[in-house]
Amino acid sequence: MAERKAAREAKRQLGQFMTPLALAAAIVDGLVLTPEARILEPAFGDGAFLVALIERLMRVGPEAPADRFARIMTRQLFGVEIDEELAEEAVKRIVERWGPLPAQHNLLTADFFRAEFINESFDLVVGNPPFGGTFDPAIEDQLDRRYGRWDGHKLKKETYSFFIARSLELIRPEGTLCFISSDTFTTISTMGGLRRRLMDETSASLKHLDSFSGETTQPSLVLTASKTGRSTELHVDGAVVPRDEIALTGNFSWKIDSEMARYFRGPVLADYIVATGGMTIGRNELFVRDLGEDGRFTEPFSFEFFDDPITLDKELAKARLGRLSPRLRSRIEEQERRGAVQRNVRVIERKAPLTLDFPHPDYRPYNKANKGIVYAPPRHVIFWRDEGDAVLTFKRNGNWYLHGVGGQPYFGREGLSWHLVSSSIRMRYLPAGCILDSGAPCAFLRPGVARDELWFILGWCLTKEATRIMKTVLNHTRNIQSKDVERLPYPWWVAEAAKAAIIDAVQRLVRSALEGAEFGADAPEVRALDAMFAFVAQEGRVAECVPASRTGMDPDSLLAA
Repeated sequence: MAERKAAREAKRQLGQFMTPLALAAAIVDGLVLTPEARILEPAFGDGAFLVALIERLMRVGPEAPADRFARIMTRQLFGVEIDEELAEEAVKRIVERWGPLPAQHNLLTADFFRAEFINESFDLVVGNPPFGGTFDPAIEDQLDRRYGRWDGHKLKKETYSFFIARSLELIRPEGTLCFISSDTFTTISTMGGLRRRLMDETSASLKHLDSFSGETTQPSLVLTASKTGRSTELHVDGAVVPRDEIALTGNFSWKIDSEMARYFRGPVLADYIVATGGMTIGRNELFVRDLGEDGRFTEPFSFEFFDDPITLDKELAKARLGRLSPRLRSRIEEQERRGAVQRNVRVIERKAPLTLDFPHPDYRPYNKANKGIVYAPPRHVIFWRDEGDAVLTFKRNGNWYLHGVGGQPYFGREGLSWHLVSSSIRMRYLPAGCILDSGAPCAFLRPGVARDELWFILGWCLTKEATRIMKTVLNHTRNIQSKDVERLPYPWWVAEAAKAAIIDAVQRLVRSALEGAEFGADAPEVRALDAMFAFVAQEGRVAECVPASRTGMDPDSLLAA
């Protein structure tokens, strides 16, 4: 993954999206600046914020213009930019406007995380940190150890999040951070640590931008955070969001409001299900086959095992960032010296492909991404002779990120599945017997949970209200991850009689789909679920619905006729 990302063209690799000067000026005009303020722009790009800051500071102070410019550039304004060409462009813009820079100016061409002169504190850190960039591999792990968690919660290893975390270290008490940022960090679970850190250390506010620039359609916002200590509320576009409502959500979501908070005052789906991703093979075309409507498929390969000599060069090529620990390196060198081998699999193209019928003892249904809802018949099968020996051997001998087998404890179990990239929860019944693919997350009943909960949860996830909660509060991006579904509120407000009717209706839907019926999202039978799950406040209902009702139907059995 890291190798592919680092190979992108330079602009995207550095996460560069240039700020329009008018936007930078509008943001700077809203800040309080004094002749004594020390200001840092940690990724100044082509200089939009620098120009806006100088323009504003040139209006502050008693000196003559030339002296004022010298004071700004030698004592007030500090900047870092990793891209040498952009840094030169920024300096050129300044020189054209105000003349040559003083010899002792503080604009540095460097990596922000390596910039050694930034060892003091600042009154203001302002700018547009890189989005989706890569880190220097030599310090990547060190940065992750330093900034990747806050109070036990994850900060995604993303340039803009680590820029924010590093900048918080550099701001004086009562100082301010003001950044343009992607709005993705407001809900996604891997940024929960960043949201917590900001509320633990600052008083934060967000203002969403109508647009950023023609370079990207990614929704953006302006984050302003004053380093005043732990805060009890967040300000979003002028509205106040209490911290205790934010804390109701499992992901500490900054998209919650009082209307949505009512759903989160009871159990969540994680009390009933475990959600998981699936397996990444690395080269699906070697093992996965398209299944025709006639139940037949073509097998172009055969597979044989062989003893593969262990060499240091091969292991380095497969290692993360091409590095091995001294201890592991020494062990591999010793194995190479004595001619040790490891079991590997060879894929051989057949002279004449086989045409096979499914079901077949050597193949299992493979649960790839599917936009169907309620139920969709399998469209792919995977070579799984001897419990997937060839596939798992191929993965063990591949690059480091292939070695794990995501979702393996749930292979073959009955459950639910949905489309990972979608604007709505496109959930469907997953019969027992499937091998799981990473592109189609799945959920399975926890031990002891009554099997009827499978149909109740499926019905809830097909409602528009479940999607609204998901896409507003839990993950407003295009993805719907396994943990996002676990964090959905369980419909504790539904009365027992209504719950029984829902279970019956969903069972009939699934039975019809298993018999060949297809349902779209707007099918009347599906949309009828919206009214059945409508929120109704019921005193005491939360306590009743916490899953003490887990009783023993077998979650691996087939749908009863």
